[in-house]
Parts: sequence; structure tokens; C-alpha cells
Amino acid sequence: MGFPSFDEITSKALSAFKRFPITLSWAIMGSLICIGIINVDSDLLFDAYGELLLTLMLGISWFIGTQFLIEQLKNPIKWHWLKLIILGFMLLFYVHLPDMGQYDVDPKFYIRFFLYLVAGHLFLFFAPFIFTWNNTAFWNYLKAMCIAIGRSILFSGVLYLGLVLAMVAVQSLFDVDIKSKRYGQLFIFCLGIVNTWTYLSDFPKDIQNHTTINYNKALEVFVKYILIPLLLLYIVILYAYGLKIVLEWNLPKGWVSYLVIALAFLGFIVQVMVNPIQKTIKSWTINRFYPWFYILLIPLIALLFIAILKRINDYGVTENRYFVFSIALWILGITLYLLFGKKKQLRILPVSLFILAILSSFGFWGAFNISTNSQIKQFEHLFRTANENGNIVSRKQYDRLRSIVDYLANRKSISRLDAIVGLNVYDICKDTNENSKTTFDYYAPKRLLDSIGIKIDPNEGATYTNRDYYNLYTEWNTVHNYPISGYDHFAAILYNDYDNTQLKIGGYHIYFDQTGDEIRLSNRIDSSASLIIPIKQRLMDLTKYGNTLDKAPKKELMLESKNEKLSAQLILTGLRYSIIESDSLEFNELRGFLFLKQN
Repeated sequence: MGFPSFDEITSKALSAFKRFPITLSWAIMGSLICIGIINVDSDLLFDAYGELLLTLMLGISWFIGTQFLIEQLKNPIKWHWLKLIILGFMLLFYVHLPDMGQYDVDPKFYIRFFLYLVAGHLFLFFAPFIFTWNNTAFWNYLKAMCIAIGRSILFSGVLYLGLVLAMVAVQSLFDVDIKSKRYGQLFIFCLGIVNTWTYLSDFPKDIQNHTTINYNKALEVFVKYILIPLLLLYIVILYAYGLKIVLEWNLPKGWVSYLVIALAFLGFIVQVMVNPIQKTIKSWTINRFYPWFYILLIPLIALLFIAILKRINDYGVTENRYFVFSIALWILGITLYLLFGKKKQLRILPVSLFILAILSSFGFWGAFNISTNSQIKQFEHLFRTANENGNIVSRKQYDRLRSIVDYLANRKSISRLDAIVGLNVYDICKDTNENSKTTFDYYAPKRLLDSIGIKIDPNEGATYTNRDYYNLYTEWNTVHNYPISGYDHFAAILYNDYDNTQLKIGGYHIYFDQTGDEIRLSNRIDSSASLIIPIKQRLMDLTKYGNTLDKAPKKELMLESKNEKLSAQLILTGLRYSIIESDSLEFNELRGFLFLKQN
């Protein structure tokens, strides 16, 4: 088989564009827009244009699936209006998104994007077979899709790596300055245009007519000697873990849910791969895969339900637990369908999962409403329990309350606690820094719990270190005006406990004490020329303004120190520290301005 000629490549590319004009136009337009944005500033792609990027990514699979569907209908020309529905759906999705450049975007928007992205790709798996069904044609369609995906990734990947190496060579050999953003632009071009166009250029059109099975020997070997043995290994591990649970009489750990789900999905994939030859091939493992895999899977599904229901009972529903529970129901339903169903049409796998992804994204039955309502009920139960015990809770209960408040604050649902606590929770928890871009800060849970008088049982103090966190936050674009007359040197300083970069000012090294006792200026040439700026007592005094120190007067954020040789003034603009057991201070971060004068 020879390499395709240039005429053949261009002919296939042109044919693909005629077949998928909207899809390829969407991919080309989106890629060029992203390339243009990166050319201005790569950060803008995710900050200022994040919602546009998500919409462009979402549209590709939905448009491809719609074209596959239309091609299988009688008189396809009359059904092209379906593409307008998809276009309208993309527009509605874009409009419903908030400004993705904000720091406190509700995570449900990202989750909903992921659900629609998964649904769009699942749509590809069954779009040509919604109204007609042929088991062999369906298997060949999935095979062709996998080959097309592999080919497009290979072609676009090799092209990208080859061009990157060429750019690096030119930059190194000829001293040509190639900006780093060119590599990002090239990646967008290869992924968005080359990869999509390659995938669509050689995809079969008469999908329903491909009814001859061509089962490769390599595929048989892969299934028989790699996939099925892996499934057996996972089954042995999970059965051994189930035996351990029975012997120790302990409930299963939450992470076992993911292993059971992975096992079930891998089993379903193997079922699809061996379906055409399962009854004809001379292989004991493939012949017996059905029904024994599904029989062995049923006890593990029970283990899956026990694990996830335990987590839900202890901590309520979150989006993650909602999806795990929903997938557990789906796995159980598919297993029973494949064991006892009469038709056993494999398209039911992607179709049912597609419906699950769409339905879980909205409505009172959806992941977001059920999760939020569950966490509110959890909070109400813990709050009532605390009231009955004089507002005293255990450390575990306190941490649960903090976690729930933080969860609701992130999802802009914190005001729903008003009726429970009898306060305006939003005003209590919102970030009081007038320049902040966030609605709620890190200390929102503690603010609320302090406001309603929830305290940790003092009897637990012996086994748990009590720690209070304090911070001062100033926006990067805040205008600072301070008198600087009388000083010789100035430095903007930043210290944190994970980056001990050596700082200097006027020939003096700046040393930070992590215990928060002091900041020391030292001259390595003249060891006697040093200056101590005591800071611990000032940080202790600032705690009277609360955990967020934005209300502290400017004067109390200014420290001065001097001796015979040096005078220094430190202006604090950012702080992050904690006080342990009321008198021990742990220093995490300091930002500020330092002025120095040699006397």
C-alpha cells in the first residue's frame, strides 16, 4: 500500500468539507479565534474568553453526531434544520455561562459543561442507529470510529511534534527568536483543524451497509490475552476485599466504588469488542465471557451500593456522590438487561448513558438541586443537634459544618441557610475586602459558625491542636500611597513558607523567622550592621480585628524599627499566619513594602 498522493489528500479533504461544512467551519473558526486570542495574550483565552472556549469545544461532537444522524434518514436534505437546533443549543449554553474569568465561578457550570461534552461524544456512538438497527453494522461503525480517532491523533500528533522540533532547531541554529505562544497556537491548529479534518476525511458514509465482519487476529489476541485477564485480576482483588470486609465486619471504603465502576466499564467495552464472534470463535475465555462476567459482577455491584450509600448516609449527597450512585444504578440496569433481556441491543449502553448525562444536568432531580438540598438538610440536622447541646459540637461535627458552609458558598446557595440560623448569612460570609473579586473568602465558614456561637467541645482540646488562621488580602491593582521621604532604599517584598527566595535591600539580606517572631536585616560584610524588626506582638494584636484583617487601620499595618546604623519601615499589604494554642504563631506568608535608611 503506497502513500496517498497530494491529489488524493486534497480530494478527501474537500469531500469531508462538503459532507461536514458546519462542523469543519465551526472547528476552523473556533481554532482561528483561539489562535488570535493567544496572539494577544494567552491568559485571555481562559480568563476573558473562557465561556467562548467551552462553547467551541462543546460544539464539535454535537455537530458531527447530528450529521451522522441526518445521513441515515430518508431524504436527508429535509433534515438539515436539526443543525440549527444544535446551533441554538450552543448559543443557549454560551448565554447561560457566567464570566469564567472570575475567581469564584460556581462549579456547577464546569460540571454541566463536562456532562454535555460527555453526552455529545456518547451521541456519536449511536447517532446513525436511532431509528434503524443492525448489530453487525453497529459493530463495524464503532470499529471505524476507533480507527478514525487513532488515525487523526497519530497524524495531528506527528505533525505537531515534527513542527515543534523544526521550530526548536531553527531557534537554536539560526538564533531566531520564536515566541513561546507560537507553540500554543500550533497546538490549537493541529488539534482543532488538522485532527478534526483528518477524523472526518475518511469516515465511511453508508454506515448501515457495512455488514461484513472483519475481525482482526490482533484484536482477538488483545482481548483474549490482555483485557480479559485484567478483568479477572480486578475481580479477584475485589472479591478478596469483599471477603476481608466480611471477616472484619467493616463497611467498605469509599474508593472501592471507583474500582468497581472501572471494572464494569471495562467489561462492557470487552462485551462490545467480542460481540460479533462470541458464539463462533474457538476460544473458551471469549465464549464464556457472557454470562459469567455479569454473574460475577452482581455481588460487586452490591459492594458498590454499600460503599456509596455509606458515604451518602454519613455526609449527604454531593455532585460526586450523586454521579457515583447514578452510575451504580446504570451499571445494575445494564447488567440485568444483558443477562435477561431478549434483544440485547448494544446501542442501549451509549443511549442510556447519554440520557443519564443530560437528565442529571438540570431539574429538581438533577445533581445540583439534590446535592444542595442534601447538604442543607445535613447542616440543619447538625445545627439542631448543636443547639440541643448548648452550641457545643465535636471536632468532627465542627469540620462537617465548615465543609457544608464552604460547599454552599461556592455554589452561591449560602443564603438558603438564613431560615435555619435566623441571620443574613450572605452578609456574614461575603468577602469584606471592597476590592476583592471573590464573593466569599476562605474564612466564610468560621465567620458564620462564630456568628451563631458554635464552639468545639473543650474536652477535645487535649487531643487536637486548636489553631486560628488570619489573613490580610490586598488586590494586586490596589493603589498604595505612603510617604517615602527620609529613606534611601525601597523593596517590595514577598515571603512564603514554600519559596524561601533570598531578598535584599540596599546591600542587606532580609531573613524571615517562620515562627513569626521577627524580620532581620543583616550585612554579611559587616556582621555588626544588622537590624531586628519585631513582628510577633503586632500580629498578635491584629487578631482583635478578626480572622480577615482588612478592617485593621493602616497605622497598625506599619512597623518601624531603628538603631544607631539603620532605620526601617515595613508596610504590610498581605499576611497569612496562624496562632496555635493562643500563644504560638506560625508564619506562612508576608507581602509588603520595606523602606531602609542608613543613619
